[in-house]
Amino acid sequence: MATTTTTSQTNRRRIHDPVHRVSYEFEREGDNLWVYASMEDGAHLPEHFHPRQEERWQTLEGAVRLKLDGQWRNLLPEDGPVSVAPKVRHELRNESGSEARLKTEVIPAGRLEDFLIESAQAAQDGLYDERNLPTSLRGGGWLARFVLEHREENVMCSPPPALQRLVLPVAARILPR
Repeated sequence: MATTTTTSQTNRRRIHDPVHRVSYEFEREGDNLWVYASMEDGAHLPEHFHPRQEERWQTLEGAVRLKLDGQWRNLLPEDGPVSVAPKVRHELRNESGSEARLKTEVIPAGRLEDFLIESAQAAQDGLYDERNLPTSLRGGGWLARFVLEHREENVMCSPPPALQRLVLPVAARILPR
């Protein structure tokens, strides 16, 4: 199970992903989800998209770089929420020299919380590296099964999704658990 803590101020669970250098807290609101993220300097959320979910990203403190549909921009607190429509590729980096805090509304929540918790646990277990490549055969098996399980809601852009559709089902069958 993922190493989590409960923050005394908010009573929300907090999980840390040491590979992507980000900590998350989650709060459900009806069918939607609020994700509160603390991104360390150097944190990186790789390019991905959500086929069925909209996200509204907002920086609360600090600054991050947001790549939205191929275009990079700064995301600052005064910008307010920035909407990411379903199927739009996006990526975030913190290159500011200090921690950045963000909140994201996910509409609908789907299983994004499960995705982020399992990914953080796998990062803690050393199953993949900073390039999102498996560190072992066991990591390869986990990664293949994980991507297949979540592909209806979360699609990583590297390797290309077409290649993922060809390789991952085979890898999931032959690589160890």
